[in-house]
Parts: sequence; C-alpha cells; structure tokens
Amino acid sequence: MIEPNPRYLTSAILSDLKEKMVFLSGPRQVGKTTLALKILGGDESHPAYFNWDDEKDQKRILQGEFPPEEKLLVFDEVHKY
Repeated sequence: MIEPNPRYLTSAILSDLKEKMVFLSGPRQVGKTTLALKILGGDESHPAYFNWDDEKDQKRILQGEFPPEEKLLVFDEVHKY
C-alpha cells in the first residue's frame, strides 16, 4: 500500500484518517494526487477515486453515488466545484 520510503506526511495522514477527514493541499505538481492514490491503495481507476476534472466523476459526486463498501474516498480537484 505505502511506498518503502514514504513521504513525511504519510504517517500523519494515516493517523488522522482513523478519526477524521483529511484535506491535502499544496502547490501544483508536488505529488498530492500520487500520495492520495498510494494511501488509497490504487490508481485513478480505483472505484473510490473521484476527480472533478472527469465529467463522469462530477455526476457521481453530485448524485452521491459512492461505493458503499469503500471506507476511504479520495476527491481530487474538488476545489473547482
């Protein structure tokens, strides 16, 4: 799930996810999506990954169509909403 040498934020994020939502922000191209996908344990095709830049994902978000079996959901680019 997590890379052998995780980013310095990984352990803090994993700890916080046990009890609350986590919002990850930062400058462009620093690896926010990559880190979120590694924590999710998948890639952009994972059913719990939603990207606001994808029209299909936009519709699913707006309709509240989330996979009930997933304990963790990743919403990418939602600030554009």
